[in-house]
Amino acid sequence: MTTWHRRAWRLAPALLALALAPAAAPAQQAPPAQPAAPWPESPLLGPSILRGLALTVEMSPLGRLGGEGAAPAGGEPAGFAAAVRAAVPLAGRDDAAALKLLGARFQVDGATIYRLDCRACHGPNGGGKPPAVASLLGPSRALSIAHHDEVMRAAGARARPELSRQLAQQADQALRQRLGEGGTQAKLPNLEVMPAFAHLSEAEIVALEAYLQRLARAPGAPTTTPLATESALRIGEHVVRGTCRVCHDATGPSGGHAMMMAGLVPALVGMPEQLSLAGLVHKVRHGWEDMAGARKDLSRMPVYPYLSDEEVEAAYLYLAYLPASR
Repeated sequence: MTTWHRRAWRLAPALLALALAPAAAPAQQAPPAQPAAPWPESPLLGPSILRGLALTVEMSPLGRLGGEGAAPAGGEPAGFAAAVRAAVPLAGRDDAAALKLLGARFQVDGATIYRLDCRACHGPNGGGKPPAVASLLGPSRALSIAHHDEVMRAAGARARPELSRQLAQQADQALRQRLGEGGTQAKLPNLEVMPAFAHLSEAEIVALEAYLQRLARAPGAPTTTPLATESALRIGEHVVRGTCRVCHDATGPSGGHAMMMAGLVPALVGMPEQLSLAGLVHKVRHGWEDMAGARKDLSRMPVYPYLSDEEVEAAYLYLAYLPASR
């Protein structure tokens, strides 16, 4: 696949509208509880998260803390992998059919959103790497009303439910502001500036907050699992915006393996032209160790085995069908 995405882009917006039209849920799934997350109004723009913070990959642990754990069994919504696998051979041959498959809706939980958008920088357990990358555990516990009740009782004070509720609401507002606008703690100048994750929808934030409370083992964490309804292409967008964009600019030079071997970070806009889909999946999930004529230490890119093949393929197709603006 080297030129087919240009054909698909010329066919937009009709094909994208087809891909994003509501699709019937598979028989084994309940009907979606919320509308699908919004499709971006414009292609991917701007510098990488690291470049936006005036950092290089050598200067920061951002993007390198995801760990070596495998993609969790059953960690994807039912039917997602099958839809992507069916779309891949159609891309470039029958783009309307491919985009229809990629527009199918699936219900995604907060654990998946965390894995795609947060894990690369905050780690599998949310602990980050202080002082450079803040832990999410304290702010996540603060989302729980029961946590504030416990803190008051531990201090020898009587629990005050209304105050606990207000403190939890303030924590929720602070987290949402940080996701929407980014920022840093003024009294903790050594922390990396938190970039904005304004692409997250309301349903995605609700699901993520519920998972963060469970991850932090907050008392009173939600026992139900809020779900966000996503298209397969939207799941690919999460991989791109939450993981790839940590190090890769949206636009700029994109020389594939040649740039990587030279120690440079290629832009995302040219990925579908420079790398085959199978090559990108191997690079992301396994690195260079099994590729003939290349040593693993030639690349500074960490591996992301906790992403599935189909999630990486969905990211590739997202870049191909809606390439970053040049």
